[in-house]
Amino acid sequence: MKLLRLFFSFLLLISLLTFPASATGGPFENLGPQVKYVNVIRGKAGLDQYGQPRFYALLQGEPAKLAVIDLQTEKIVDIETLPGASAAWSIEIDPQHRVWVGSTPNEHLYRYDPETKEITDLGKATTTSNTTIWDLTYDKKSNRIFGVTSYGGSVITYSEEEGFKSLGGVMKGRRYARSVEYDEKTNTLYVGVGSPAALIKWDLDTNQKTNILPEKYQKDASVYDLNLSRGRVYAKMENQSMLLVINTKNDQVEHEIPADSRGISQAWDGDTVFYSYKKKLYELNPKDGKSKEVNSDLPATAASLDIISIDGQPKLVGLSANGGKFYQYHLKEDKYKDTMLNLPSQAVDIYNVGQGVNGNIYSSGFISGKLGVYNPESKETKMYKGVGQVEDMASVGKKMYFGVYPNAILYEYDTAKNWVPGENPKRIINLGDSGQDRPKALAGDEEKERLYAGTIPKRGEKTGMFLVYDVNKRKISYKEKLSYNQSASAMVYSEQKDILYFATSAYDGSGNLSNKSAQLYAVDTNSPKYRKKVIQLPGGYAVKISALTITPDGRLWGIVDNKLLVYDPEKEKPSLYPITPNQIKGMYKTESLLLDPSGKNLYGTFQGMLFKVDIESLEITSYRTSDVFQLANDSQGNLYYNSRSNLWKIRPEDLTKDHILTPGELTLPNVSSTNSSFPVARVYSEHTILLYRKKGSTMVPVKQLKADSSYRVYGTYKNYYHIGNDYYIYNEPHKVSAYVGRVYAMGEAAILKPDGSVYRTLKPGENMKVYSYDDQSYDVGEGYKIQKNGAVTFSIGTVELNSNSMMFQYGENLPIFKLQAGEKFEIVKTEGNKLILGNGYYLEYNKRTMTYKKN
Repeated sequence: MKLLRLFFSFLLLISLLTFPASATGGPFENLGPQVKYVNVIRGKAGLDQYGQPRFYALLQGEPAKLAVIDLQTEKIVDIETLPGASAAWSIEIDPQHRVWVGSTPNEHLYRYDPETKEITDLGKATTTSNTTIWDLTYDKKSNRIFGVTSYGGSVITYSEEEGFKSLGGVMKGRRYARSVEYDEKTNTLYVGVGSPAALIKWDLDTNQKTNILPEKYQKDASVYDLNLSRGRVYAKMENQSMLLVINTKNDQVEHEIPADSRGISQAWDGDTVFYSYKKKLYELNPKDGKSKEVNSDLPATAASLDIISIDGQPKLVGLSANGGKFYQYHLKEDKYKDTMLNLPSQAVDIYNVGQGVNGNIYSSGFISGKLGVYNPESKETKMYKGVGQVEDMASVGKKMYFGVYPNAILYEYDTAKNWVPGENPKRIINLGDSGQDRPKALAGDEEKERLYAGTIPKRGEKTGMFLVYDVNKRKISYKEKLSYNQSASAMVYSEQKDILYFATSAYDGSGNLSNKSAQLYAVDTNSPKYRKKVIQLPGGYAVKISALTITPDGRLWGIVDNKLLVYDPEKEKPSLYPITPNQIKGMYKTESLLLDPSGKNLYGTFQGMLFKVDIESLEITSYRTSDVFQLANDSQGNLYYNSRSNLWKIRPEDLTKDHILTPGELTLPNVSSTNSSFPVARVYSEHTILLYRKKGSTMVPVKQLKADSSYRVYGTYKNYYHIGNDYYIYNEPHKVSAYVGRVYAMGEAAILKPDGSVYRTLKPGENMKVYSYDDQSYDVGEGYKIQKNGAVTFSIGTVELNSNSMMFQYGENLPIFKLQAGEKFEIVKTEGNKLILGNGYYLEYNKRTMTYKKN
């Protein structure tokens, strides 16, 4: 049965590695994968249940895979899919010879059994916001695995008995838990975090945490790799070639060793360990800190180091870089060799797409360092190597420029010449030493022959950079740091105005948000110092401004968080129009806006959603909701986008009403009316928001509303709260919340947590907002509830009678009682024009004779 499954797995693998014929569905055409690559993210050597030496290689791809290699023959004996993962960063082998794998972007934990050759998906380790399990280590005594994650910066455990458990965040303010080791003798975890870097010694008996990283290294990005060996912790720092050797008894650094490998090997012949530096292997005696170069000639740095017996001979083995190069060093005979593992190339996620000067569509692979170039005329894709992950691309004349991660490298590609890796494209700028990592925004200036660039800093760094590159003089003519805790996010050049529009995000290099909002600048490109004018945007704090573009009428367009920006430079008036209620997520991925050939519409993407904007009416139409990223266009008017490893083509003229997605309508819980003559709820905003006025079918932004304010709600329209007359507030759950009433404590009442346990007791006289309710309980926010009982009462507001009024009862046609002017009543519910008093009694609302106050 296993052989049959392997056969079908092999067929599936072949199908994934072959660029498929395009699949057409109306206006959407799948052009298939554009980038294939062998990228071994991590690997580890170990013995299987029969004592046979194996190497377990984690292959990036769509999906990611675990390849099992017989180290005696260097042949693949098994290959398993990691469902839902596009890469895996962590691997560990337990005493039962089982292999544990932690993945990205789904943050799943997998377990492989070499005896049955079966892989088990154990599920997502933590919350939806976390994306990666960076490192793993095994606890032999308790038979559990430890893992570290981002962006929560937390530690998790998994065991057969308890499943996943969270130990919580490692260190306040640190979003990356990057490396981990466990000392069974002392029940202590060592966790490397960032950014900035810290090395936390965590006593699991007392829960005491101590940062043992020397102060001079605490400005680094993170502790990238950790190893524990014979009473010492070996800490490899991120973005620099330095290995710290720390004594676990006194937490003091014994040695600082220049090293560039991914950690060290296991101990050999006593305490000796191995590492690499500048393509050479070294053995280190940690007692005296002396290193000795051994006979070796690595193709690149050592990406893994393991000591294992092959054919009865002890060898140091591992990966050299990530392309499949595998080295072996005979520990007794001082002999070295390296080979290329016969690993299958795989289709990898497309990270970015863009248009070339010749109309070709460029697709950059995630991490891979390869470009797929699709020719719309021949409908063929060619693959090129020699650049890394492309963050943005632009052109000046016939030259293409690629902004590449890491180290914020810029490449120049002369499209009139053949692609020759290392020569064309040519590396022209490296900003790594300036603390920069991602050239996120590029724009070309044809007339002045300049390239403008903006960057995101490295982890641990606070500030991005703006620079100008002179194409003719082949040098940087101007550069400056951005505002503190700001990173570049988008730019576009206006030839009409000689103005560069340049936008930022409020993220620093570690993903921490600044207190200062994202900024939009108009840069005078004729000014020697590139004078910047801040364009003040409405709507309060913005996380990121992206997707800047200019239409022929000179207007600037973009996306500010989840809203469409329209800016008329003549009137100097920016306006924001909602695209979606969803909050923008992520600091690296950017949105898109492109003008279609008709000049009447913009097409854009937001967090996987495809939408169209009529540039005259400003009507926004949505077509797809979750799988469209990074738009590009060709000279024939077609649009292109990436969805995981596939490049898709859109023919805009073929989009019809049948392809339009109808957005959901906003409703108020426990409220039947969508348009009441009196307020039926209140909406509260903790943040600054925009007020809109309805003109026909269009919502026009009117003014900015201050934070920490509440507004009466009369009903809903589409995805807006109606707050009276023609005025509306857009529903953004991350900014506003609507509540329908309040619960009042007459006696003591328990507030229950989502798990049903008691959070605290509501005391007599206290009250809380109620967001919804059912027959059993009141929802008081974030899953907390108060049970319905005699200790509490509920009210949505009060009514005061300005003149005598009649009371009605359900089931009776005529009024049953006359109420006197001046009387006040608590209202528990509304139904159309009825104010419900409870127990079957109600009033018919009359604006002239009653004053209704919403609580």
